[in-house]
Amino acid sequence: MLSAYKAVLRKDHSFSTFGFGIIGRLPLAMNTVALVFLISSVRGSFALAGLASSCYTLSGAFAGPRIGRLADIKGTRKVLIPVTLLNAIFITGILTLGEKNNFFLLLFSALAGSTFPNFGSYTRTRWSRSLGDDRELGVALSLESVLDETAFVVGPALAGFLFSWKGSHSPLIGGMVFLLIAGFGLALTSTDHGGHPQPIEKHGGLLKIPYVKPLLATLICIGITFGAQYVVILAVAREGGRAADGGLWVGLNPIGSTVAGFAYGFIHWKISSAKRLTASLLLMSLGTSGLVLFHDYETIVFWLIIAGIAIAPSLISANERLKELVPVHRLNEAFSLLGASISMGITIGASLSGILVSHLGGWHGFDLMLGATVLAFLVSTIGIRGKKLENGV
Repeated sequence: MLSAYKAVLRKDHSFSTFGFGIIGRLPLAMNTVALVFLISSVRGSFALAGLASSCYTLSGAFAGPRIGRLADIKGTRKVLIPVTLLNAIFITGILTLGEKNNFFLLLFSALAGSTFPNFGSYTRTRWSRSLGDDRELGVALSLESVLDETAFVVGPALAGFLFSWKGSHSPLIGGMVFLLIAGFGLALTSTDHGGHPQPIEKHGGLLKIPYVKPLLATLICIGITFGAQYVVILAVAREGGRAADGGLWVGLNPIGSTVAGFAYGFIHWKISSAKRLTASLLLMSLGTSGLVLFHDYETIVFWLIIAGIAIAPSLISANERLKELVPVHRLNEAFSLLGASISMGITIGASLSGILVSHLGGWHGFDLMLGATVLAFLVSTIGIRGKKLENGV
């Protein structure tokens, strides 16, 4: 079983791909938290901090697929280096002009979000183009999802540590350092810097490719669950007088997901990625239902772990499914669009859950999470009958 993992790790570009990939994911996980730390401490406004974070996230969701498309046309190296430099300039703008002026704060937050490289899309594209064996690709995508989970556990904690140690500016500065290392590292080790020819599209845009729309709608629903869970879990902990446990509880979902992600890569799957995605979402719905049915502080730890087990398998299956549907010369754009869909869902989920827990209480926030996972499951069934794209055309 370990042979597939060993085969992937022996590839010439494996350590640069995984290494720079995890470094680049850290600022992705840090920056929204870092904006809240900076603005709430310097300007004393959580409302302004939330608005800046929303500008950052939504602009990235809008611009990311377009930058990915440009990388497909021009090559990773020619796009990633200037985008990385621009992002560092805009982060500097937040730290200098933005902390004193609302207009510049929101402007530079939006510009920084729109130019942040989606490192997960670049690394997944590299694997998808370089690995011809489906088993090895499944393993690589499993490890990529584990890196996603790791970054979103380590990133916010690292931002909090830097804030406590060096002050309000340090989390954004630290994220910028990681960004520059990862951006230049991944660009200089890229194997597709010459770009990919773009033939005349028979399908039109990516959204016109059969089954891509329901797949992206499924990911928006999954993103709603992700965005809601942090707000809901912390609200439940605070209501129960266990606010100190809230941070620990938030980390339980990624723990179950990380273990499942490793296990997923061990299995040589005989069923299609579309069916695996639907099955994973059914499992996620069942796990989340426990949080809805049992409003119990003694069992919440168990149900959070159970609900988190299916996260990585769902995302791995979604990535594999997207790779099957989309031509190989448009994978950067496609994986960026996948990430944008999740980001949109996270923004929606965080906003809706905040309203819900304010009016009905923390436990009822799990109702939103369950509704989103059930909807994701139902929408994902549309793609089960879809066929693989043949020969990348």
